[in-house]
Amino acid sequence: MTTEPTIEPLVELCLIVPADTPCDEVAAHIFSRGSRHNLLVEREDGQIGVIGRERFLRSMAGSYGYNRSLLGGTGVGELAVWGLPLLSRLTPLATAASHMMGTDRADDFPDLPVVDALGKPYGVIRPVRVMRALADHAGRRAEIDGMTGLATRERLMAVLEDALAMLEGEDSRVLVAYLDLDRLKVVNDTLGHNLGDALLRSASRRMLIAAAGADVVGRLGGDEFAVVSRIRLPSTVTAEDAALAFGERLRVALAQPDPDLPDAAQAHASIGVAVADSPDADPEELLQLADAAMYSAKLSGGDKVQYGRRTPQGVDQILTEALHLMYQPIIDTVTGVPTAVEALLRVHGGVDDERFPADIKLRAARLGATLELDRWVLGRACKALRHWEADGFKPAADISMHVNLSAESLVIPGLADALLSTITSAGVAPRRIVLELSELSRLGDLTAARTELAALDAAGVRLALDDVGVSLETLRFLQQPLPFSVIKVDRTIVHGAGRGSSVDAEVLAVISRIAEELDVAVIAEGIETEHEYAAVREAGIGLQQGFLHYRPMSEPLLRARVAAATTPPLRTRVY
Repeated sequence: MTTEPTIEPLVELCLIVPADTPCDEVAAHIFSRGSRHNLLVEREDGQIGVIGRERFLRSMAGSYGYNRSLLGGTGVGELAVWGLPLLSRLTPLATAASHMMGTDRADDFPDLPVVDALGKPYGVIRPVRVMRALADHAGRRAEIDGMTGLATRERLMAVLEDALAMLEGEDSRVLVAYLDLDRLKVVNDTLGHNLGDALLRSASRRMLIAAAGADVVGRLGGDEFAVVSRIRLPSTVTAEDAALAFGERLRVALAQPDPDLPDAAQAHASIGVAVADSPDADPEELLQLADAAMYSAKLSGGDKVQYGRRTPQGVDQILTEALHLMYQPIIDTVTGVPTAVEALLRVHGGVDDERFPADIKLRAARLGATLELDRWVLGRACKALRHWEADGFKPAADISMHVNLSAESLVIPGLADALLSTITSAGVAPRRIVLELSELSRLGDLTAARTELAALDAAGVRLALDDVGVSLETLRFLQQPLPFSVIKVDRTIVHGAGRGSSVDAEVLAVISRIAEELDVAVIAEGIETEHEYAAVREAGIGLQQGFLHYRPMSEPLLRARVAAATTPPLRTRVY
């Protein structure tokens, strides 16, 4: 950890004179020589005052030059500044600055006296030197991480830019290694942040040793680090081999147990490496390439080194054959007839294994491709709806398609245009689409996206507030002037009401009443039992979704199941 600097190297030694020394004597034998810029004055009772050379000479001259005759025989103490705080050589810079700014002098900041360990005055500290030193320290602190002593992200990026600019020769390369500790959160959560901080410092020390000769080792934040190194490639070594060897050196160093840490506080690292061979390479893109490689190493189990290859950008980097859509119908509570379908992003990881792709979502967020992924899902869902209509699938004419919109997408400029372009290019009317926004989205993001959401609403796209009831923030969302036309009640409320919870049953009833006042539709999610179905119906909620009626299913199975559903026209809720 860095320590706060003191004023010790800034102290100026100066003469000390008794307070009754005549001003003429001081002017003739001290200040007239120009060799001293300040002076300490001491009274018989031990009090210390300060006189600056310029202030003394101005006082002696006066407005018309007559003051010397008036003040010549006066003791110099009359012109001194008294009552100033006494500093020691170990006083921190920031403390000295606060003392200077805390004085009552209206003209400028005064010099302050400095005393030794015995309390004897021996020098002064000038404001200009303190302020310059503070500015220098702030600049250094902006470049050095206080926890580990490594370079900050700002410093690392500056070094990376310089390293790329200096590339020359066919064998010259710039290598970036991006590292992420695999267990820091576990250590913080189970052993406390003190041991987590100790782990960070331990890893930093080992990185510095393993990366000896590198241009810079930096901490990017949290448990993420990066190393920048200029290298020369022998004719028999490829850039990939050199980068992987460098990354492996770092991995091995971090995998070694630190004897000063308990076994539970040890950690390995996931490492991504990337190489640039041109001064025109973009430093941010190079770092992101190493970051993406690191994330691949982490997804494959951690404690690995992965080489970053340039691949198609954005969502194309994360789409796989296993990524696909499943569909779950939303039914009318009374008739049981499907009135809408929700498109659900899933990844097939094996036989009967359909999982929510949390890793894919996280990686999309890291790549800044969340909106692209959302548009990919929306496009696939819209095309499915269009195909159903073209194939003569009659129920499709009355079915809306629900698609989830990620919270991260809300803050992206041009959101409405991007989504509407996807919908219209698929040949689907906007009124057939319902975008679901989680209540877990931040209210500030929803409010900031009000213009984009209003544009979607004006075009006919309906908006649903999902996960309602998870927290008491629900009412805050509903009170905002946001264009929601559908509310989806979270399964946790439904589950409790189905088990006879009077509180959850009342919450269902309250949400139903609020929805009626706001003239919005309500969908209850997670209906798995007849008890839950009855609780939802009792609350007056007209639409529901859950395993009791339909599980998420493939498109062919959906068409078969929906086509076979009975459709008695008892009641149809259009929303």
